[in-house]
Amino acid sequence: MQLPVGKISGEKLEAFFLQSIDYHIKSFHEILLGFEKVTLFDNIRNLVRSTDELINIPLELYDANECENFLKVSSDFSDAQNLQLIKSTCNILEIRFGTDVSQRFKDLFLMSFAINGAFSLQGTLKFLGELNLYNIENSIAYFQSRRIYLGTTLNLVSKISKGQKEFPYIDTINQILPGLEACLLNITTAYYNLVLNKCLPDFEMESNGKYLTGNYKYKHLENFFLEPERLSLIDQLELRQDLIGEIEMLETSYNKIFSFVEVANAMKSFQAAFKKYNIDELKVYKELNLFLVDIAVFVVDDYEIVLDKYEFNRINNKYKLLQLYLESDFYFDNLNSFAPFQKSENNYYSTVVLLQRFIYKTLTNKLLKNRSFQINSGFVFEDRVSEILKEKGFLLTEIVRIDRREFDVITIKDNKVYNFQCKNNFIDISTVSLNYNLIARNNNRLCRYYEKALLKEEEREYLIKKVTDIEEIKHFVVSRFPVISRNSRIINFNELDDWTLD
Repeated sequence: MQLPVGKISGEKLEAFFLQSIDYHIKSFHEILLGFEKVTLFDNIRNLVRSTDELINIPLELYDANECENFLKVSSDFSDAQNLQLIKSTCNILEIRFGTDVSQRFKDLFLMSFAINGAFSLQGTLKFLGELNLYNIENSIAYFQSRRIYLGTTLNLVSKISKGQKEFPYIDTINQILPGLEACLLNITTAYYNLVLNKCLPDFEMESNGKYLTGNYKYKHLENFFLEPERLSLIDQLELRQDLIGEIEMLETSYNKIFSFVEVANAMKSFQAAFKKYNIDELKVYKELNLFLVDIAVFVVDDYEIVLDKYEFNRINNKYKLLQLYLESDFYFDNLNSFAPFQKSENNYYSTVVLLQRFIYKTLTNKLLKNRSFQINSGFVFEDRVSEILKEKGFLLTEIVRIDRREFDVITIKDNKVYNFQCKNNFIDISTVSLNYNLIARNNNRLCRYYEKALLKEEEREYLIKKVTDIEEIKHFVVSRFPVISRNSRIINFNELDDWTLD
């Protein structure tokens, strides 16, 4: 699609990116349409497993030194010295995890080397920013960032592909990633530009016909490309350990990267971490438990779950509260779905990774409706913000109430008071679709609320002065869910680690 030249904003920008979304959805459909669906499904399924393993291998290595050496291995197969490192790495993986894991790693790394060279020649790497596939560490970051798009593609294959074109597995990345980069990434980029355009009256973009850059940078994900949450399982486990106690986890095998036991442990972790909210009494929690018992007999190699259509229909009809498969072929539906099964011919496929994601999404979405959870998640968020500020050199005063008026996090640095309000207001900024007008309205409403909150704090800063005996006070809002604002006193939590005082 031809880029405009010069500056673009307002209605012209909106029209261009709506056209871009439509164009790239149709283009990706055309790409999938030409492939033979069974072969394509199997190849992408194997690719997804290989990337799942690559991402998780560092967590299964013996120590930090072994992990560091693993991450530094380059994907350059043309360098004789590095080729020896790759062979040595493959040998280690074979001894530790078996021949199949080692071979999948080798195939993935070889494909990564080839596509990285192609991306470099084509100029694609310029669009990827810090992402590339030069070594294992960078490849992990790249595939983690593309995980959702590979999963979406796998969801769509059996619904769209009708052609005869086939290719061997070793050519999968070469066949799929260019279209994924050119189409699916551009769809997401277009969506967020539409949101920015509606949120910021002065938003504009400038193009030289090859590159399009905007006058505002927005980061909607957190570290390791994770979506923001009101209260994550990790935060609860780390910051409320006193309420949880020891969790008796089932033992996993030392020589396997994945195990179905991890799915059971995920349920145990949720039950222990959120027992305060009686999560084990929820109907959906009980259904999940029974569902996992039902499918345990269909687990293959402790990673994959394979059901024929008769077994799947039986299980699907049994558990009405769980959406196990998405019938829709609409791109945005598939992008945003966390249904754990994908279909190919007469079989339905899932993995322990998809099941854990399904459990996580299902239970956290249910908890979001719990009023007690909403309130307590705010306190945990304050603790997380305090932890980060302390690491950045702010002195925590532990002042939470002055003359019966509550404050969140009051700190001191360089003989100045920095008063942080921690706002945990939910905004669904991670669901990419055509609802950009609604998201923009919600964003602007939140920003107005945050600006009023800042004014309110200014009006009562005399209370802080009275307690701290410090005259200079600065007020900030830290938003758990990233908002779009030009107000420098509104800090998105996913940028707090890098935030510095002006």
